[in-house]
Amino acid sequence: MLQQTRVPVVVDYYSRWMARWPTVHSLAAATQEEVNEMWAGLGYYRRARFLLEGAKQIIEKGEFPRTASELRRVRGIGDYTAGAIASIAFNEVVPVVDGNVVRVISRLYAIPDNPKESSTVKRFWELTGELVDPSRPGDFNQAMMELGATLCSKTKPGCSQCPVSSHCQALTLSSQNTSLQVTDFPRVVPKAKPRCDFAAVCVVQIAHALDQGVTCTMDMDNLFLLIKRPEEGLLAGLWEFPSVLVSEGKTDAMNRRKEMDKYLRQLLSIDVKRRSSVILREDVGQYVHIFSHIRLTMFVELMILNLEDDAKQLCKEGQDSTKLRFIDENAVESMGLTSGIRKVYNMVKAFKDKRLKEQSQVTTRKRGRGLK
Repeated sequence: MLQQTRVPVVVDYYSRWMARWPTVHSLAAATQEEVNEMWAGLGYYRRARFLLEGAKQIIEKGEFPRTASELRRVRGIGDYTAGAIASIAFNEVVPVVDGNVVRVISRLYAIPDNPKESSTVKRFWELTGELVDPSRPGDFNQAMMELGATLCSKTKPGCSQCPVSSHCQALTLSSQNTSLQVTDFPRVVPKAKPRCDFAAVCVVQIAHALDQGVTCTMDMDNLFLLIKRPEEGLLAGLWEFPSVLVSEGKTDAMNRRKEMDKYLRQLLSIDVKRRSSVILREDVGQYVHIFSHIRLTMFVELMILNLEDDAKQLCKEGQDSTKLRFIDENAVESMGLTSGIRKVYNMVKAFKDKRLKEQSQVTTRKRGRGLK
């Protein structure tokens, strides 16, 4: 949880996680969907999948690995996590190198090289390994990470308070040469420009008294359609509202709706024109969601349908009914959706509330004129 997220954000997630799955055995018995829901909001969902797969792998083996080399064989555990677990939990004398440690080492040794290059990364691990306290490796590694996160910060290092400032070559060089600063280390590498994607997102609401057999917690008056994403790739295995990528030149309403209608017809056997009555279909707005490497612009619309067929029949006709789900509004509120999809739902909810308020005001004005 802490690999990509700050401690204040993680605390509540960690507490809920440990309350539900206090042991590796209990986690291994969970489903991927349960894990995804508990993880929702933390991002980088591949980590959640690896946690579950790793727990199952450990249970199959019958014992928890106790060395860094053994831990690296577990699905989802890399050098950093293996070193942290081995040194902190099992007192193995191995280093831990994260972004904070890279900053400390780069300044201690005044390393000007690109910190992203494999040869430089290897050097950081070797140098940190030489420094690890053999009697207290876990404490040492945690101290190094904490030093980088606090005093040895990116932009405002507290060199006057630093316990290792007398050994810091970057500080020495900066005092001898005014053109150099401690913050010049490590070298800042420009991030790659994120790819720009565009998606038509349709929140499909079913206004029809559908068969109760579809789900046991159904609100018969207010159903929403969710689609499960592929098990590989971005946001693998997570649930979302119907969504289809469109090219940048075809983000206008006509082209977006054409692609969405095609998607619903091909994947779910919903023909908006032939098998349903469109009660309402309006654009709600757009929302930009930033991933680490993608800038996704979502064009959101609300479509309320009155289906001619029931949902059970629709599930049978769909190409893969396991990827299709109808849930009520209460389930949407409590379900562990991604932050992007949660934002889309809140946009639609605000849009509907606004429309309802406007209709109420029109009705009130008409009644007022009638009384006169």
